[in-house]
Parts: sequence; C-alpha cells; structure tokens
Amino acid sequence: MSRFIAGYGAGVIVGILVGVLCLAAPSRVEAGEGGQLVMAATGGDYERKLKEIVFEPFSRETGIEVVLVGGAAGEFWAKAKAMSEIGRLEWDMLEAGSGDVYVPERNSLLLDLGEDCALVPRAKSDGAGEVCHRFGVVPTYGATLLTANRDMFEGDTPRNWSDFFNIEAFPGPRSLPSFGTPWRVLIGALLADGVEPGDLFPLDLDRAFKKLEEIRPHISLWWRTGDQIQRALRDREIAMTLVWNTRIDFLLNEGLPLQRIWEGSTLNEAHWVVFKGAPNRKNALRFLNWYFDHPEVQAAFARAVATSPTTKSALALLPASEQENSPVFPDNLKGVVKVDYEWLAQHHGEIVERWNRWIAQ
Repeated sequence: MSRFIAGYGAGVIVGILVGVLCLAAPSRVEAGEGGQLVMAATGGDYERKLKEIVFEPFSRETGIEVVLVGGAAGEFWAKAKAMSEIGRLEWDMLEAGSGDVYVPERNSLLLDLGEDCALVPRAKSDGAGEVCHRFGVVPTYGATLLTANRDMFEGDTPRNWSDFFNIEAFPGPRSLPSFGTPWRVLIGALLADGVEPGDLFPLDLDRAFKKLEEIRPHISLWWRTGDQIQRALRDREIAMTLVWNTRIDFLLNEGLPLQRIWEGSTLNEAHWVVFKGAPNRKNALRFLNWYFDHPEVQAAFARAVATSPTTKSALALLPASEQENSPVFPDNLKGVVKVDYEWLAQHHGEIVERWNRWIAQ
C-alpha cells in the first residue's frame, strides 16, 4: 500500500471551486457495461492530476471512461440550469464549491444521496468529520487563504487581513477573486475592519462593502480561474492574494517564495455531487463508492498537495510530518474561520446581486 501512495508523486489539486462551460459536448453513453462518466473541471493542473491519480485507476478497474470538460467557475451553475431545463444535461458530476449544496436553486439540480448517505454509505461510516451532505460528499479538506510573495516586501511579510488592507506598511499590488459567491472576500474585509472571527455571522454587508472601498484602488487583478492567478503570482504581477491552498502548493513546488497566511482562512469543504438528470448516473455513483472504498487513493491524492483526506482509513496512511501544511493541522486550524453555510445559503441571492453591482461600478 505504501508503494501505491509513493508512486503518485506531488502536485494534485483538491478543494477546488469548479464551474464549467462546455468546450465540446461529450457523446452520451448509457451507464452499465463500461460506458462514460462526464465530470466538470477547471482544467490545468487540477484536470491533469485528478485524471492521473484518481480517474485513471478507476477506469482501469471498472472500464468506465472518464471525460473531463473545462470552463470557468462563475458561469457553471447558469449553464447547468439551462441544460437541465431543456432536458439535455451533458454532465454527470462536478466538484461544487463550499456551501453550494446548501443553496436551494443549486441543490435542486442534484441527486439526493439519501438519509445518512445511503447511496455512498462508506462516506458516512468511515468519515472523519461531516463528510456527507444530503446532496454531495467531501473528497478532501482544503483551504482558501491569503498568500504573500516574501521577496516583494521589505522586512516583515503580511500576516493577516489587516495587513492585506494596510497598503502603507505593506505596499504592493493586490488581487482578489471575483466569481461565484464572494463571501470569503467579505469575511476578509470584516476581519480587517476589526470584527472578531466568532462574531462574523450574520455578515454585516454594509460594513464589509464600505471596507472594501478602501482596498479597491489597489486591486490590480480580480481573478476568475486558478490558472489565471497562478500565472499572475508566477510573473510577480501581484504581491498578495486570496487563493486556494493547492494553488500555493503548485507554486511552492516551482520555487516561488510564497508565505501561507492561515489567520482568517476558511476550509474548502467542496462536495462531489451528481446531477439529478445525469445521463450516466449509475457510473457516477459507482465512482463515488469506489473512491471511498480506496483509502490509498484518497491518501495519495491528499498527500500530493498537503491537504487532508476525509476518511479515518485514509488519514491513518499519512505520516504526521506530511500534515503540517494541511488546514486541519492543529497550528493551522487555529486560524481557520468557522463559516455559517446555512446563513450564506439563505442570503445567497442578496450577496451575489450586491457584489455584482459593486464590482461593476
């Protein structure tokens, strides 16, 4: 088993907010004997590594061909809804962003996995935490956090959201994401304005947007895809940004002098979900059960990007020394903000509408 894990190497991406625009419509093949499984993915390192570490072994064992189609996260749900409404859904699965499964207009498109995860039982029985939601399962724990290029700051490196907003003490171009639901950015603005982590919810939107006006002139890039922000960091176009932990990992492996900033970070509890109208639903469920029945695959996947598996069996395969860059490593977990996803789901439309108005100004 240890040889299996070691053979996969490093660089796998997990905890991704994913969305899709179909670049080419894959042919439909009915589930059963072999067939296909079509999953929405963001492309780049994610697509390559997910295929290499997870899907290729699955295909070898089952004969099911996995087709990945790429696109932008911010455009995914509208396209999925449009395809579902005309009865021509071409995707079976995607990795939905943190909190997506709590949004009624989104989970209405998804397959109900049943009480206590009846359709993927091992995700419940072997889960290390709340791994199973009614409409999806959590494959790994990741994080979204600030990162700073140490070489682009004189003296101390920024250490929190207050430093991100402090242009005088820490000058340099900033970047923030602008896609999907922007609640992580709003949380950062409130933390920078002095709100205690335990008092964040319900979010004070007026206060958050007022604080964001201070940093707006210094945001040189509102990024929309993982590849876009990786290029900007690689090319030293920005000194500091909010980004996924896995993208930081890729760039650290390339030798970039990035500093992880765990204070004010949030967990990426992304869910693998199956569409209610999936043309290959049986194959999608077969994949989810295969994944949770293979702790060595989960461990290899998490090990490559210093994140955490979500089952007790997979966690037992990882040396403690390799968990230091995981969001659930004790020293890191101290800085992680607890998110009220139920509140975010209830106010999803309001937040998105207000953000879109603000960003368009």
